[in-house]
Amino acid sequence: MPVQLKVYGHIYPAQTELERDLAMVLQSAIQDTLSLDVPLLERENDLVRISFEGLYFPVDEVIEVIAKHITPDQQGKLDVLDIEHWQMTRYFFEQGQITSRTTSLNQVMDYSGF
Repeated sequence: MPVQLKVYGHIYPAQTELERDLAMVLQSAIQDTLSLDVPLLERENDLVRISFEGLYFPVDEVIEVIAKHITPDQQGKLDVLDIEHWQMTRYFFEQGQITSRTTSLNQVMDYSGF
């Protein structure tokens, strides 16, 4: 079955509790076997990065965890590319708030120069 979702994001500075809670909700993600060599969740100093390609990703639960832990000094984003519906939703993490915007993948590719 082809990959239906691609999710990439980061948040920093990330507390240990945020990373722990993200790891717990990400256990339900169903990854493509080809992407298993890339860690789903990894820490680099005070930055936590999410990299996912597969069939199921718990977007709502991840956003809930981030909302629970977000502080005014944190920033980051989470891009959810829905291949089946040909759209991308970008969640922005800044100034203690979460906002989002959804657009067609055609617009994303036009903007990127594809």
